[in-house]
Amino acid sequence: MAKKKKKYFIKLNNKIRNYFNGLPFDEGVTTLDEDKLIELIMLLEITLPSHTKEEMIRALRRIWSEGEAVSREKIVTYLTQSYKAIPYSGNNKRPLDKVEKILQLLGDVSYTKHEENLLLEAFIDVKSTKITEEKVLNKLAYLRMKTKLHALERSLEVVFNSLNEMEFYHSFTFSLENFDFNKLLLCTTPTLNMDELWHLNDEEIMTKLQLAKKEAINKKTAEIEEFLRHIKDSEDFYLTEQEVNIALKSMPPESLLYHAPIAFETIENILTQISDKYEVFESTDHFIIEKEKNHDLFGTTLFYLTSVSYEKPFIYNLIWRGEEPPVKEDINRVNDDLLAHFKVAINDVLEDMKEESERLDIEEEKLHEFIVRFVEPQIRSSGVLKFKEKSKRRILFHFGEYIKPLLEKQKREELLAKTIRDFKNLFPLARELKRKIVFHVGPTNSGKTYQALKTLKEAPTGYYLAPLRLLALEGYENLKKEGVAASLITGEEEIIDEESTHISSTIEMMNAAVDVDVCVIDEIQMIADRDRGWAWANALMGVPAKKVILTGSSNALKAVKELCTYLGEELEIIHFERKNELVMLSEPTSMKRIEPQTAIVAFSRRDVLSLKQQLSEKYSVSVVYGNLSPEVRREEARRFREGESQILVATDAIAMGLNLPIKTLIFSKDNKFDGLRRRELLPTEVLQISGRAGRYGFEEKGYVGALDENALTTITSVFHTPLSDLELPVSVMASLEHVMLIGEILETDNILDILEFFADNMEFEGPFMAANIDSMLEIAAIVSEYTLDLKTRFFLSCAPASISSPYIESVFHRYIRQIEAGGKVLYIPPRDLPAFAQTNDMLLNAEDRVREISLYLWLSFKFPDIFEDTAKAIAARVRLNNFIENSLRQGHFTKKCRRCGKVLDFSYRFSICDQCHGQSKRGSGSSNHGGYRGRRRR
Repeated sequence: MAKKKKKYFIKLNNKIRNYFNGLPFDEGVTTLDEDKLIELIMLLEITLPSHTKEEMIRALRRIWSEGEAVSREKIVTYLTQSYKAIPYSGNNKRPLDKVEKILQLLGDVSYTKHEENLLLEAFIDVKSTKITEEKVLNKLAYLRMKTKLHALERSLEVVFNSLNEMEFYHSFTFSLENFDFNKLLLCTTPTLNMDELWHLNDEEIMTKLQLAKKEAINKKTAEIEEFLRHIKDSEDFYLTEQEVNIALKSMPPESLLYHAPIAFETIENILTQISDKYEVFESTDHFIIEKEKNHDLFGTTLFYLTSVSYEKPFIYNLIWRGEEPPVKEDINRVNDDLLAHFKVAINDVLEDMKEESERLDIEEEKLHEFIVRFVEPQIRSSGVLKFKEKSKRRILFHFGEYIKPLLEKQKREELLAKTIRDFKNLFPLARELKRKIVFHVGPTNSGKTYQALKTLKEAPTGYYLAPLRLLALEGYENLKKEGVAASLITGEEEIIDEESTHISSTIEMMNAAVDVDVCVIDEIQMIADRDRGWAWANALMGVPAKKVILTGSSNALKAVKELCTYLGEELEIIHFERKNELVMLSEPTSMKRIEPQTAIVAFSRRDVLSLKQQLSEKYSVSVVYGNLSPEVRREEARRFREGESQILVATDAIAMGLNLPIKTLIFSKDNKFDGLRRRELLPTEVLQISGRAGRYGFEEKGYVGALDENALTTITSVFHTPLSDLELPVSVMASLEHVMLIGEILETDNILDILEFFADNMEFEGPFMAANIDSMLEIAAIVSEYTLDLKTRFFLSCAPASISSPYIESVFHRYIRQIEAGGKVLYIPPRDLPAFAQTNDMLLNAEDRVREISLYLWLSFKFPDIFEDTAKAIAARVRLNNFIENSLRQGHFTKKCRRCGKVLDFSYRFSICDQCHGQSKRGSGSSNHGGYRGRRRR
């Protein structure tokens, strides 16, 4: 098939070369005359923007080069056969092309070659099917009429316009008193009836047109005479004869007489004679007239310009006719419109400002002053009495900034007015009981807590409020051991005995609605804690017990006295002394000479695990730190207590209530990071931690030391420093009632905005202040991203979700998304665990998984219908705790470089070793060629 096509193209090329005497088509086509080119364009039905010879040659070259057989065959056939129009007959089946069709439709009509070419060109872009005999004959008649008109135009020296009017120029004489001159002007005849005209012979046509031309000249002459007579007879005519002479001489021939242009200086003089307050300006086709106006805006005078614009012919016409331009009326009308719009805009912004400040007592003069301050400079600089939307937005923005602190102050006042500011009255049941408060004051190991719990056990009903879940659990077990029916309530678990008379609880879970005979509040000095002190304040103010026993150190005594005075309740103080002696070591303790029953205190998880790693080569070691679950901490303490391990390495978590047979307590450092900054240990912290040494009943004396000389010097100095009294005020946490009230006042359900308002603005009567809620705000920032009701947002913001852990944060997001979607939140347990953790990351992941369970269980108490997998979570916690305990016992888990896997010391701060870090630096340096420096990922 391809071979046949190729042979056929060769044949066509040979034919075209023969036709053009050996030239190829691209060259030969340039030798064709214009008639043949037009006929080829029509034959191929090519549409062109213009039909110049060059354009047609380009189009034909393009058609030939595209190589379509049909198009090439048409070109060759047309050029190589002698063209002749063949009349159509029924036997002739070949379809007519466009040229043939037009010539056939002309039939017996005689026409010239020029007329034929014009017809072909006229229909060159018309489809063949739309060409009819009527259209062809009408087009021929039109072409002949057009030719005849051109001949008449030449003979009569006129032009026929599209309205069939004759237009021509004629010289007219202008006679003034002192000036005479001739001027060519355009004359136009009335519309001619061309159909009627073409029925006449040529002589009659010429006669009729000459008559129309003469009548037009006569009419223009009469207009000129009437125009000059009006100028002469006008009494209050504005122009001098000299100005008339200049204006008419310079008038364009096509201009109407009363539109004859007048010099700008003359126009300016005329208008300033009417009023010297007018300013006149000229544009291409308009005169602009301005006049200064003024308006009183709230006692301030605004000066501005009012302008009107007139087309030049309008003004020329009035002046030639001697009439006064209506400038005064028009300027007053425009000014009235400007003022009306301006006043509406000012009233709009004034109403908006009143609406924004509706709740504030702001005088209206202040609003006026605000508007004038922004509007006056704008009008002064622009000179225009306009009040733009942009200006309105600017005024409202700055007014909003002005009233923002006033609104905040008002909202704060509303909050303080609506809130029960006297904090003690938030606990009506406690106020009704006329409580007696007993304060067991003493250092650690003095028996103060023992005596308090003894009183609690003997009471008919009671409440133990513990600082830690682990201590709440121990309190619960001690009560059960003594045969007391008890329940346990913490943030993540409840063991409820329907017959119970006593409750052991973490202090945050205190129930102010259940009254008891005795309540023990342990570690009352925690009332000064930056983050959790509010829970002790709530308990002291609100626990509904007839007798409230506080246990704590002496530095809390002054604060407790003041708080009891505020409450108007009886306070009994019982002092306790330490049961055995506590001795400071005079020399630092070497890591190689540590004796059994020694506890080493560090202040970070990394330091605890680093010390364990070093000590495990020689000793059996237990560890206790905050990231461990209470169950694991308890098991590690048991191992130490029962002699399964010789050394305990712990954070200051042991400072609160762990009863351990510690003979010697060693400080690894004399400083800690407290969440805000790194600082030296406080006397209260040193005494609280040191007091764990020499537990009464186990040791006659307790010994306190440090690992290095500098730390020992600091610890010794602080150990002997008298305790400073706790200073009031104490912290008060935002309750659900506070949150709902603030949300109502601020008209928002954004929990982050509400909590920030509480932290910044809440005030109380008495020795109280809003608690530090930084961690709560961090969680609220996450919760605010989701569409939830305010109550749900508040509960979620209180959740124990440690944002410092990326894993816990991602889990928290997943939980909230499922709450938002309205579905159940399933607990996903860990996969099969190995016997123990072999790396630090494995251990840390297990700790995070336990914290996840604590979060899940806490949420299950707030949203029991959503978090239902509690049994699965508790079972997983047992597995994870066993895994962590096994890992801590093995002591073989390591910290490894995340690049090369090299084992690192736990005290090493970074996640990659020095060697890998050096290689990455050299690698980034070596890539710095040609000014390019690679960017290291953070």
